[in-house]
Amino acid sequence: MVAGAARPWVRTRTRRADHSAFVNKREVVRAVARERARTLALLRPLRPERFDTPTALPGWRVREVVAHLISIDRAAVTGTIVAQVFASMEKLERWNDRQVGRWSGRTTMELLLALDRWGRRFVVFARALPAPLFRLRMPSMLGGAPGGMLIWIRAYDEWVHRQDIRRALGMEDEEVDVEAVAEFLLEAIATSTVPQVKGAAGRVAIALDGVAVPVWGYDLASGAAGPEVEAGAEARIHAGPGFIMAAAGRDGFDELEERGVLKIEGDEALARRLLEKLRIV
Repeated sequence: MVAGAARPWVRTRTRRADHSAFVNKREVVRAVARERARTLALLRPLRPERFDTPTALPGWRVREVVAHLISIDRAAVTGTIVAQVFASMEKLERWNDRQVGRWSGRTTMELLLALDRWGRRFVVFARALPAPLFRLRMPSMLGGAPGGMLIWIRAYDEWVHRQDIRRALGMEDEEVDVEAVAEFLLEAIATSTVPQVKGAAGRVAIALDGVAVPVWGYDLASGAAGPEVEAGAEARIHAGPGFIMAAAGRDGFDELEERGVLKIEGDEALARRLLEKLRIV
C-alpha cells in the first residue's frame, strides 16, 4: 500500500464521544487472523530447544510468550476472560501469569497445535459477534472504547509479542505491513491515554513515518482525536514503526530520540505530557 493511502477501517472524522467509526469488524478480524499466521510462520521452523530461549520479559522464555497467546485466545472463546477485561490491569496481569503456567510446560508440538487451533477458534468467535457490538462503547482497560477494540487488541498484542520473540532469537523488528497494528495504537491512545493527561490544553499530532496510516491528532482538552484533529497541532511527534514497541513499554521514548527515530516539533513539553502517559499493553 502506498504511503497516505486510505485503509479500509479508517474514517476521516471523529468526535470526542464516538471513536467507533474507526473500528471495522471485517478488517479487524482479518488483522487478527493475519498476525497469528505470521507468528506460526516464525515459530514452526524453530528447533524445540529454541522455545527455551529467554526473552526480555521477566521470567518468560519463548514458550511462555506462546503460552500467553494461546491462553488469551482460549479464555476469550470460553468466556473466562470477560471478568478480567473489566478489572484493573494489575489483576489482569496476575490472572495472565496463572494461565501461562498451565501451558508453558507442554511440548513444542503441543504449543504449536494449540496456537493454531485456538487462533482459528478465536477468529470464528470474533466473526460471529454482531457488528453493533463492535461499535458499542464499554468500559475496559482501554478506557471507554468500542467493543471492537477488545478484538482488535489481539492483533496488536500478537504483533508486539512476536517482536519479543524475534528479539530473543536475535532478529530485527518487523517494519513493514504494520498498518493494522499502528492504526489500533493510534485509536487506543485516544481512548486510553488522552483521558489520563489531566489539565493539559493543546493538540498533539503523531505521524508514523514509513507506515501507511494517516497522521492522527489529539486534542488534550476536549478529547477529540483522529486524522482531522491534527491540523494546527501545537506539537508534532514523528517516529517510525519502533514507536509501537515503545508504546508497549518495550523501549523508552527517550531511547528512540537518542537513536534519531523519534523527533518532536513545536511544543515539546506538551508532547512529553502525552508520551509520559502512553503505554498500551
